[in-house]
Amino acid sequence: MTSTTTEVARWFDLFRAFGQAPSPDSYAAVFHPEGEVADAGMTTPTPASQVREAIAHVLRLMPDLAIDMRRHRSRGSTVFVEADNRGTINGTQVAWGATYRVHLRDGGVHRGRRFYDQATLFRALRPDMGWLPQFPANQSGVAPAYADLVSGAPVSAPFAADATIEAPDQRRPLAPADIVVHLAGSPFQMIDWAGDNTLMFVEWRCGDLLGVDRLDLSDDRIVAMRRYFDTLGLLAEHDPSVTALRAALLSNAGR
Repeated sequence: MTSTTTEVARWFDLFRAFGQAPSPDSYAAVFHPEGEVADAGMTTPTPASQVREAIAHVLRLMPDLAIDMRRHRSRGSTVFVEADNRGTINGTQVAWGATYRVHLRDGGVHRGRRFYDQATLFRALRPDMGWLPQFPANQSGVAPAYADLVSGAPVSAPFAADATIEAPDQRRPLAPADIVVHLAGSPFQMIDWAGDNTLMFVEWRCGDLLGVDRLDLSDDRIVAMRRYFDTLGLLAEHDPSVTALRAALLSNAGR
């Protein structure tokens, strides 16, 4: 086992321990002293020197926060972790999925980013919050290959005909033919990745939007995909008042 693999395993154990018992100390333990972490909507990333205060702020909002670090893959010092989050906010139980992408240095997070849908979380505070437009099924029925969606991606596998696809802006599961026109079919550019022939994470950019696709593969085909990105900023284009919700969770939220 290489030193990098050992470093990733040790770090993941620390991150999993944080998720099981979130606290300022257990959160700070996963960071490099010069590290930082970013969320959608932040004016600047949160430096390691302020992560204790940031997670304490979150725990005041959700004292019962629990994070199940489900799966991870690494490539060198890059690690992607898929997690299930849950807690109670404003008296309402909420659950949301997330992917965490980190670049490690000396066993701690040097550059990190969280990918999740803030609108899913904040609907507990704003039950009237709308959704982005839902689009009809693509009647062409043509299942694309992943290489047709994300330029430069390390995986070119086609989607299985019965693949299941989840996206935070759509209230129904998508079929492989639908994903071709998702987010208006805009060009996606690969930023980073990690994975193998069973599980792959691909970080992408689509205009100003950043996200991650989690791909489950079997027999060289994609059998399931979950897309992680934040819809709150997109909703704010129609209802600017929703951006104020970010201040409830992010101490350095942008407007």
